[in-house]
Amino acid sequence: MAEKSTKIMVVGTGAVGSIYAWRLAKTAHVTTVCRSNYEIVKNTGLEIDSKKFGKEIFKPDNVVRTVAEGVASEPFDYIVVTLKALPEVYNVAEIIAPAITKGKTTVVLIQNGLGVEEPITQAFPENPIVSIVAYIGTSQISPGQILMVGDESLIVGDYKNAPVDSTAQREKFAGILEKGGVTVQKVDDVERVRWQKLFWNASFSPVCAVTQMTTSDVLRNKEAMKSVKNLMSEVIQAANAMGYDFNEKEQMATMIERTEATALNYKPSMQLDLERGQPMEVEVILGTPLRRAISKGLNVPHLEMMHDLCSAINSHTMHEKAQL
Repeated sequence: MAEKSTKIMVVGTGAVGSIYAWRLAKTAHVTTVCRSNYEIVKNTGLEIDSKKFGKEIFKPDNVVRTVAEGVASEPFDYIVVTLKALPEVYNVAEIIAPAITKGKTTVVLIQNGLGVEEPITQAFPENPIVSIVAYIGTSQISPGQILMVGDESLIVGDYKNAPVDSTAQREKFAGILEKGGVTVQKVDDVERVRWQKLFWNASFSPVCAVTQMTTSDVLRNKEAMKSVKNLMSEVIQAANAMGYDFNEKEQMATMIERTEATALNYKPSMQLDLERGQPMEVEVILGTPLRRAISKGLNVPHLEMMHDLCSAINSHTMHEKAQL
């Protein structure tokens, strides 16, 4: 197939990375960078069970342990980053640098949070960047075994602060995704979508993590919901201070109603990371909106306190891991 001439490397082949590597590989040549699941994926492939896409044993075109190991004579067209966004733990730009060809390779970020693009555009100012917000429910239930429940969709948009235009690369990548059956929604401003997702992620996620309650427990608990609403209000104010025009009451009502309708008895990824003794995505979910709010002169005491608490938990988690 002609489209197989497109070379893609997926960095971070966990649950989300596995699903999208699988779909991209329908028409592109895909190299996956695997860590804990390397042996299984290399030898037998990924066993995927998806309500939307069906069941399949997916064998990537190439499976490697590190980015450097995957670099071949031909440059990659796209590097797709599906690693957790943990700038306090590792530098994504340093990780992907061996596979970046100056001016050619497009960096695609399928990550949570706000501000994930900045380290990439600083490190590779001549390379196009495609920023994507994912809505998907999937988990790696054991090494190489992926379960995806329900639907998925990717919101692909223009990152307004990008130093180079990526319109052509963005359109081509969206086309490859669509050929793999992925639901793609295109928007003019991806950062607006990132802020909107943050209204939920910077309120329900840390409250669930810190209290160890599911979303249903939080919805039933007066004090927990007070914290959720205070956090959500401050994040919406921060977004509007950055030039957006979100209606605070409408957004809060929508987020709470959506949780009641579609996310009952749910544990957000921050909570799951904490339970597993892994660092949470604190900086991109709480740190970036906090810094932007402060830069605009806003007083956001609830956001500041939650950021400090979750940062302290992360420091403790990483200290405990270092002692093992």
